[in-house]
Amino acid sequence: MAFDPVLMIMQPRRIDEAINSLKENIDIPKVWFRAYTEPQVMAQMNEYIKETNFSHYIVMSDDGVVSKEAADTILKYGEKVENDVFTGWMNMHIEPDGSFSKISTVTQGTLPSINDVSVGPQREEYPGWLTIEWVKHQAGFIQTSLANFAMSIAKREMFLKFPLMTWPNGCSSDHHWSFRLQQSGVAVWTHPDAFIKHLRQGWAPWRHNWLVGKVNPETIYEGKWRSREHYEEK
Repeated sequence: MAFDPVLMIMQPRRIDEAINSLKENIDIPKVWFRAYTEPQVMAQMNEYIKETNFSHYIVMSDDGVVSKEAADTILKYGEKVENDVFTGWMNMHIEPDGSFSKISTVTQGTLPSINDVSVGPQREEYPGWLTIEWVKHQAGFIQTSLANFAMSIAKREMFLKFPLMTWPNGCSSDHHWSFRLQQSGVAVWTHPDAFIKHLRQGWAPWRHNWLVGKVNPETIYEGKWRSREHYEEK
């Protein structure tokens, strides 16, 4: 089957800088899942994957700014994944002075299990976050434990085998998916050139331009790309 990917964007917020980067730098079909809660958007994406037949699906959060270089890197290496997952990586957050955090979203080792489903995994429970400088200076592929939905790409069969879902607390879907992948021996890879700027401000939840509960949830198919079989104009 030819490489035929689709980008699925979770959009609980409207963040124009991130939206514009996806529109300008990624020339593949896109589906925007707008204003859903996290459990709802997981269910919506799972249903979309079942109903369509793209070769690869890419999950993207709404607060990442994707450069052309990062997009091209992820698509190039994502096309080659067979029984693994490829993902972009990010700075953990933006500091109050506007600089990047020193740590990245790349972590190695065993992901934490969930002991208290009311709060989900805490950052300090992860096996250690690698610094941005360390990741940038690696020569090639890096294995990471977390597919943090920074253009995380896998074949359709992978998503059917490991559906997207949250923990009972209704969040941490990236951890939930990554935890099950790791427990089943599925490797997650990234690359220094797959860096995506993370706009999150500090450690606290970022409710900038929040849409959930303020507008009706909707699924938006960009341009004519309604499904692989039916290329309908909007």
